[in-house]
Amino acid sequence: MATVLVDQIIEINHWFESPLGKQLIDTETAILDELLAEMFGYHLLQMSFQQADLCVESPIQHRVKTSLLDLPGTDLSAYPDALPFESDCIDVVISHHLLDFCQKPQDLLREFSRVVLPGGWLVLIGFNPYSLWGLTRLLMSWSPKVPWAGHYLGPNRLMDWLNVLNFRIDRAIYSEYRLPLTGRRVRRPDYSLGLSQRNNLPIGAVSIIVARKQLETMIRLQPKWPRRRHFSNLGLVKPVAQLYPPEVGIMQKTKHQGPAYEN
Repeated sequence: MATVLVDQIIEINHWFESPLGKQLIDTETAILDELLAEMFGYHLLQMSFQQADLCVESPIQHRVKTSLLDLPGTDLSAYPDALPFESDCIDVVISHHLLDFCQKPQDLLREFSRVVLPGGWLVLIGFNPYSLWGLTRLLMSWSPKVPWAGHYLGPNRLMDWLNVLNFRIDRAIYSEYRLPLTGRRVRRPDYSLGLSQRNNLPIGAVSIIVARKQLETMIRLQPKWPRRRHFSNLGLVKPVAQLYPPEVGIMQKTKHQGPAYEN
């Protein structure tokens, strides 16, 4: 993935190991625990800059963790824009902040769409620019430090791109409404009562978009067989001579001939 530098990947990985990064991963994992419990299948793919397992509560047994670097705890090192998988083979794909640090996010979305099978799920986790973290990024735009050096993409733009790729948006979840501060220890949020039981304002620092790939509809083509010509469709020739009733014809004939003479 030439659009992300190697030193930036290492810096992103180190940031997720910081107290603020671990706090963020705890919140995201708590949300994924509720989401993934409803997603079934055979294969799950997690793509991230860090090696933490985000899919502990997933019922899918075969789970693969990929990273751009050969990190301990990962199963595969691969570029997310050229995944070594066949098309339409993965049930659930999770992208963990990859789009935030990519110069060409649409290329990644096309690759994700290629490997997700019809009816499968795509989960996009990223930073929300319309949040306190997004405001902090604007104030820290002069700094090349992570995560303020990322390209925060608006959720509405991502959902529009997913619709073009034949995905149906299932839900969008927002979290982390606090400032990016690490002064006190914040306990892991509890979503055991359900995600719909909590406030879901679109100003959270983290946005999680859940989309499902649509089944391709096939249009049945009806063969155009030649129609049989029916006799009723044939044109009939109108008769030239007009027949009159016998009595009417005699009356008209005698009227024009005048009086009859007797011999």
